[in-house]
Amino acid sequence: MAIEWVLLGVFIWIAFTSEAITGFGSIVIAVALGSMLFPIPTLLPILVPLSVVMTTTLIVKFYRDINFRLLLRRILPFIAAGMALGIVLLEVLSADSLKLIFAALIVWFAGRELYKMHRGLVIKAKPSWWQPLWTFFAGITHGLFASGGPLLVYSLNSENVPKAQFRATLVSVWFGLNVVYASVMFMQGKIQPVLPQVASYLPVLALSFWVGHSLHKRVSETQFKKLVYWLLLLSAATMFI
Repeated sequence: MAIEWVLLGVFIWIAFTSEAITGFGSIVIAVALGSMLFPIPTLLPILVPLSVVMTTTLIVKFYRDINFRLLLRRILPFIAAGMALGIVLLEVLSADSLKLIFAALIVWFAGRELYKMHRGLVIKAKPSWWQPLWTFFAGITHGLFASGGPLLVYSLNSENVPKAQFRATLVSVWFGLNVVYASVMFMQGKIQPVLPQVASYLPVLALSFWVGHSLHKRVSETQFKKLVYWLLLLSAATMFI
């Protein structure tokens, strides 16, 4: 196996370990790092099926932690509508400019929340329209960049969701969206040629699951939130690069 594919395996391990810990970050981190080695159209037919495998495993293991009320009533309808709009906008707007704006927004949000935690400031309650609006925006960014996680985290910021529910609920969102995405790519014939590569990275997913869940159990709620915000900053930095 060429060194590029070995390095991609390392990047996949980092990205999917972060998802096993927090519930998001796998695609955006893996694409950002992997794009230094391969074109993004080459990466997505490998990463999206791997995401489906990983999220399926996490859902089967932790389905009891899913907040179905939040998932079905307040996330999926809005993020699905936003994703549909994002796919349409992708044909009209400059994706590079939008990605810079998106990354800057993430830096602002994550930096602000880390500052609040450092100063011990209390997160204020948000109006009822806050979470659905930002979830809709998260859907738009997922349609544009396959990276809805950062803004979805932002939308859930004032919900005070326990870390186990947070992870399981976010994983359920990515499972639904990426099953649709993988199905489309399969019908387009993009996944079949890379099935050997997908299969070769399955042991990496197993290692990511074991390491990520072990770390998830050991961190406190406060440490968990700090980890999420630092992961957001990392995601934004890779987008800028």
